[in-house]
Amino acid sequence: MGLFDFVSFKLSRKLMIDGFFLFLLVLATVAVTSIYVSSERTFYWWDYAGYNNATVNTANLFRDSTDKAIREVIASLSKEKNLLISLPLVPFILLFGESRLSYILSVSLIYVLPFRLLLGAISVKLIPIYPRRVFWSTVLLSLLMPMSWIPTLRGYLDTGGCVFVALAVLVYLQDVKLKSWWRIPLIGFSLAVAVLFRRHFAYSAIAFLGAAALQAFIECIILIRRRKTALKYRRDTILPDPKDQDMAMSFPYRYLLESGVKLGLIAATSLTVLMLVAGDFTRSAVTVDYRNLYAAWSLPVSDILIRYASFYGLGTWLLVAIGFSAGMLTRMLVSEAAIFISLFGILSLVEWLLVLRYGYLHYTIHITPIALLGLSAFFWTTWLTLRDKIRYLMLGTAGLYLVVNAAVGLIPVKFDMSRLFATNFGPLVRSDYGEVVKLVEFLRKLAPNEEPIYIVGASNSFNANILRQANRKLNPPSGWWKLNTIGRPQIDSRDTYPLPELLQAQYAVVAVPFQQVLLSDEQVLRSYEQDVVKVVYDAFTQNWEISRDFQQLPEQFKLENGMTVSVYRRIRPTSIATAVKTLDAMQKQIGEKPGTQLDWISLNQSIYTSANYSVSRELDNSYKIVTHPIKKSNKLDTSFLYLGSISDKVQVTGKLNLLNQQCPGVALRLTLWDKQGNLINSGEMAYGGKSAIDLNISVGGKNPIYLLLEVLSNDQQDLTNQCQLEIKNLAVHSNYKQDHLGS
Repeated sequence: MGLFDFVSFKLSRKLMIDGFFLFLLVLATVAVTSIYVSSERTFYWWDYAGYNNATVNTANLFRDSTDKAIREVIASLSKEKNLLISLPLVPFILLFGESRLSYILSVSLIYVLPFRLLLGAISVKLIPIYPRRVFWSTVLLSLLMPMSWIPTLRGYLDTGGCVFVALAVLVYLQDVKLKSWWRIPLIGFSLAVAVLFRRHFAYSAIAFLGAAALQAFIECIILIRRRKTALKYRRDTILPDPKDQDMAMSFPYRYLLESGVKLGLIAATSLTVLMLVAGDFTRSAVTVDYRNLYAAWSLPVSDILIRYASFYGLGTWLLVAIGFSAGMLTRMLVSEAAIFISLFGILSLVEWLLVLRYGYLHYTIHITPIALLGLSAFFWTTWLTLRDKIRYLMLGTAGLYLVVNAAVGLIPVKFDMSRLFATNFGPLVRSDYGEVVKLVEFLRKLAPNEEPIYIVGASNSFNANILRQANRKLNPPSGWWKLNTIGRPQIDSRDTYPLPELLQAQYAVVAVPFQQVLLSDEQVLRSYEQDVVKVVYDAFTQNWEISRDFQQLPEQFKLENGMTVSVYRRIRPTSIATAVKTLDAMQKQIGEKPGTQLDWISLNQSIYTSANYSVSRELDNSYKIVTHPIKKSNKLDTSFLYLGSISDKVQVTGKLNLLNQQCPGVALRLTLWDKQGNLINSGEMAYGGKSAIDLNISVGGKNPIYLLLEVLSNDQQDLTNQCQLEIKNLAVHSNYKQDHLGS
């Protein structure tokens, strides 16, 4: 056998071994995913269903019309959650169908499998020996970490963003000093794609750049100390040249400056890509106060620490800590790689456990790579530094722990060892599956014409989304959406007062006891962040006046955890007086104004639209109101209640624009109300059919609390689309002077 033949044989042998391990990896992925998903019997909800639905809907768009699908994807780029991350999964869905199993397998094979391989490649840069063994052993260890499976098995596709973060880390570790210029735009592009896929990867980009900057600073300090030592030796032995001394001392600072410029170019590349691809989204992400908007998801430090200890198991964290510390102390790890990964891990832990403190499962994908690399460092440091029985005892014990930990995390068993092992995240199975089916079918028959159904409850066991998803599963695609359940508001920091939705609801479904998200749930919130749900529950269970506009039906449904569900039918419209009293009671009980609640709210806004659809705040803090048509009706959204502070004299100004010149004119009426729902006074002004009119109406009365603006027809008939209007620069003035009135 010649040299060429020998090299070819060795190469083909290695490729065969790699191919065999890759085949086993794919087989294990398909087997575990198929067994797990096939064992579930539930109706998915919220995030567990949302990403699945979005991906399937995107695939259906491409099946119907490629051009329309592309336009939809491009339009989604301005939104908080876009369809870009679903695109790579579309061919898989088109080939293998729309089932839950098909979706989870697509995420596992297209995103999770490459992510495991990238982590194996990163471990090779960390552990400088037996690269092929290190690579595949790290990939094998990833299979034994429950949290490397669970986010995907629950329906999250966020690992797609992790793929690009891992790619950026791998490219960086191949050349920490970034001597090859092409690595800079590649890293910047990878981080930008991760953020485009899912916004929260901006924190990974921050951790990456922070770790690289700290590493450059540490390297600068090391260089300065080395230079000082060299100069001291030179001074003690040879007469130094002052020019040589200046050049020697300036080199570390020049290195620090160059590193800063390179990292700045990475950040600039990422920002440029984000602005070019999704400029509106990027500007919004920079200006929106997400900390306050998502305050309800930010758990106390003690709770989030306990939660993350349970996610992985304390034994896992012990092995990770030993792996990194022992590996660095014994110098078994490549110092540059170990420093960067350690800094990246520390910054990520600070972000997610101390600053943000979000407890949802998919955020663990920011931490799982660090834990996995720590485990790999533990096993290889143990193998290389220990000998004989102690080595095999350590590795055997750790290996047995990880196998048991994986089983405890994935198999539906009851096993509590005080967080030593991971929390069990077995397949989701509803014990009341049949009863939920009965409830959904009852509601479909009760409201065949998409009548609004208010769902009073928002827990991981009972919420509007569960009923909607159950209906989607039970009925064909052409009709699943006809169950019109109202699912918001749900969360204080993100949503609004529930009054408009409750006023429009024709049915209310109330679950007793009150259904709320608990700290022990998978999809978790901070305690006491669902008062916007609780206040409607209290309205029905405590017999508020508004509940008397509904009549309880005799049918009841018994769901899991001792839950009883009752259905109420509206028997008459709610009066303005009752609506005002209800709002006052809601404000008192909820306390601080909900996070996205504006000073104006629509009282008869269509529930098919989003909150604040008819009302928006302008840059100068004035408001814009548009009388949008109400779906399935010729009527307009014409009643707007002002929640801001007012005095005994109120003036309303703005620019009125009738959008249809065929409208003969409208009348605007202002009414003042006290908190008991008593009408104090009213003022009205008619406006002709001009295209643009200066609005100026005033009204006065004793101790008003609320101000109601109504749009009326001049002929006292219901307004139609013909008289749709908008009011720009809408402002409310209190304590005005009488001689400045326009009416």
